[in-house]
Amino acid sequence: MKKKQVAIIGVGLIGGSLGMALKKSRKFNVLGIGRHRKKLETAKKLKALDDFTLNFRKGVSGADIIVVSTPVDLIRTTIKHILPFLKKNAIITDVGSVKGSILSGVKNILKSRTARSRNISFIGAHPMAGSEKTGINFASPAMFKGATVVLVKDGRVNKHSLEMVRQMWSKTAANIKLLEAKDHDRAVALVSHLPHVIAFNLCLGVGALKEAGKIASLSAGSFKDMTRVADANPRDWAAICSMNKEEVRKAIDLFIKNLNKTKSKLGDKKALENIFSNARTSRQKLL
Repeated sequence: MKKKQVAIIGVGLIGGSLGMALKKSRKFNVLGIGRHRKKLETAKKLKALDDFTLNFRKGVSGADIIVVSTPVDLIRTTIKHILPFLKKNAIITDVGSVKGSILSGVKNILKSRTARSRNISFIGAHPMAGSEKTGINFASPAMFKGATVVLVKDGRVNKHSLEMVRQMWSKTAANIKLLEAKDHDRAVALVSHLPHVIAFNLCLGVGALKEAGKIASLSAGSFKDMTRVADANPRDWAAICSMNKEEVRKAIDLFIKNLNKTKSKLGDKKALENIFSNARTSRQKLL
């Protein structure tokens, strides 16, 4: 059986890990596309790619599946850029952690005569895995093993394309879940985007104190665990939170509501114990 040709645009932590997993499955030929030769050379040495190119036109022209693994705010413009070079029946997918705004923008792009005449389709995807670290040197073929990968279920989605993308991700040993874009964005605002906002702000608040230097020696345990994700790329997370701003606002409001409730019960040991007990039970159920 002929191997599927997968082109990955942006071979960093996520794109590189996907390339490694697909190559390991021996079911795909993986081509990396980017703007920095040294990074692509490293990706090939680390067995994330069969080959690479800095020429976007050359890179995507023979691909069956094109994975756009750029920062979220560059996904739509990247797709618009590569569209004229895609072959008939090519499938575009992404790895962005926001789905609604990307999907609406890509739908408009795919209304073009070029996209319609070549039957180009788009399947939104989001692998719920990763790290606060970035770059190909932190990639791993086991990155997605047991992790959830969301594929966007839309009423007009191309079922064949959805199945092709599902099959691709299944080779990474991920658990694949179908969701509508709005449900995905609401969920990740609470379990991913809000935790990053909290971590950034906790570091900002403590770091601004006059006693920050003295506090630093005590900042192990809880503070370290809770703020780990604040080491993530600020540029990427500013884009993510901005593109999912409505759901992130709702998540922040909910957090403030619960935080104010906790604040009002300080000094009431029994009430605080109930709040913390309910929170622990919720965590155990969720995780």
